[in-house]
Amino acid sequence: MTVPKTTNYVKLAPPFLYIVDMKNIYLCLALVLSFFSVSINAQEALTKKKPYTLVIWADLSFNETSQLTQILIPEKDSLPKPFVTFLMTSVASGSFTKPENAVTNKQLESGLKVLVEIDPATAKAKVLSQDLMPRPIRVEHQSEPLIRVKGDWSGRILVTCVISEKGRCAKPKIDPTANAPAEISKVMLATLGSWRFLPQKQAGKAIEGLFTTWVTIEANTSAPPKAFGKQI
Repeated sequence: MTVPKTTNYVKLAPPFLYIVDMKNIYLCLALVLSFFSVSINAQEALTKKKPYTLVIWADLSFNETSQLTQILIPEKDSLPKPFVTFLMTSVASGSFTKPENAVTNKQLESGLKVLVEIDPATAKAKVLSQDLMPRPIRVEHQSEPLIRVKGDWSGRILVTCVISEKGRCAKPKIDPTANAPAEISKVMLATLGSWRFLPQKQAGKAIEGLFTTWVTIEANTSAPPKAFGKQI
């Protein structure tokens, strides 16, 4: 994976050791809230003192023995340093498929989707999940999307894409248990099909990879159901 010269990253030499004072991290996370207050959902969360979630992406590299050797956080320069330290530590000891029992991680280069919960009331953060998958290239595509469409159906659905070697999603699949109208598939194709991804690589060669995301559909009942899906 080619790393732009302007991007900061941390390279790790196995065996991987990353030591951090967690007490200091929690103390410093109070400063992190000043950054999160500008996000879309953060302002309301700060007012009500309710936890909210953020999606942060990282790029990981594994060596020929499946050991994690590099963590790159593309947004590193725009994030508070205590939060970056927290993320690096969490990723290093993360809950994604471990190298020692994942042959598929051998010489793998992949994005990592990290879901973080921020609690304004306690000024603390915790990682809810970490998933290896191709990373959307555009920042505005890296959070779980909310789509408003014409029609009377609304809900939250899980969508899976096979990302090609060229970084495209051609056939998004919707979790059938959502009981979403058939037209939703067209909406997903129009939406995720326009996204561009950084494909996963193995031994330097681009490979297909699975991308999953939750999508919230909001109904626009101002239009008749027959017009569903014609406007996003």
